[in-house]
Amino acid sequence: MQKVKIQKYISKEFKGNKFSISEIKGDASNRKYYRAISKKRKLIIMDSSLEKRNYNNFLKFTKIFENKKIRVPEIFYKNLDKKILVMEDLGNNLIYDKVNKNNFFEIYEKAIINIIDIQKIKDKSINKYTREKYFKESFLFLEWVLKSFFKLKISNKDSRKLKKSLDFLVNNINYEHNKLVHRDYHSKNLFYKSKKVIIIDYQDALYGSPLYDFVSIINDCYRDIDKTSKNLLLNLFLSTYNDVHIKKFSNDEFFHNYHLLTTQRHLKASGIFCRLSVKYNRHNYLKHLSRTLNYIVNASYGYGNLDIVNYYAQEVINILNESNYSSRR
Repeated sequence: MQKVKIQKYISKEFKGNKFSISEIKGDASNRKYYRAISKKRKLIIMDSSLEKRNYNNFLKFTKIFENKKIRVPEIFYKNLDKKILVMEDLGNNLIYDKVNKNNFFEIYEKAIINIIDIQKIKDKSINKYTREKYFKESFLFLEWVLKSFFKLKISNKDSRKLKKSLDFLVNNINYEHNKLVHRDYHSKNLFYKSKKVIIIDYQDALYGSPLYDFVSIINDCYRDIDKTSKNLLLNLFLSTYNDVHIKKFSNDEFFHNYHLLTTQRHLKASGIFCRLSVKYNRHNYLKHLSRTLNYIVNASYGYGNLDIVNYYAQEVINILNESNYSSRR
């Protein structure tokens, strides 16, 4: 829906308010977000007219999370025909912007406890992360990073090795401990307001590895966390998880899955960043590509079955460093 139509729609629904409308940039999807401001109130409008399935899923999970006391944006109005939602404006409270050295542990501890609370949710209507889905996401690295973005000539032999390596990766993820995962749990999808963590962009939630959301925030594509802080949060998550679940992780099993999920998550993320650039001419995520690729290198190091993945991730990092792709686009 165009901005002018949003203006007419919001003025009609909220009579007596003269709104100024501005588009919010940055979401890596076909959804569009707008901020509507009047003298009386501030609102967020989500336009999902190009994403029918995600719109319906957003409403579904909003209800599920609200019922389990997981904080999500309040929805004031919805238009099922136009796929429009009018929601609470959470202000300038993104964790990405709000975290500093003084409040880091207060916010991140609550963000981790929030993961554990999300994992307690049980609902038979929610789908599971399959091996096929993990593989398809991981394959984005080969398809969009290596071939489409960097235009590397991958031999048939190396293509087979890469696919075999991805098979090893997804086959060794623990499928026995599946818990509900947000699937995009990072500093630009979490708000911190009134001492509470508020989640957005949760419409793709699935039952999958209990480490998935933790990996997403601890190895965030958008911001760095120092090694000391990361180790403290690793211990916090593991001890808290084991305290509340019957099936517990041993240290070895935990860190094995931590490295595998870190590799898988960032193969997917790097592929999405490059696909946005190549296919949709959206280059703003390229500034995060080097950090994302470095997560792959560090997590896959020492895994013989992931050597080929590690090699190519390091190769494209070297190309990035030499040619400065992100600043040229």
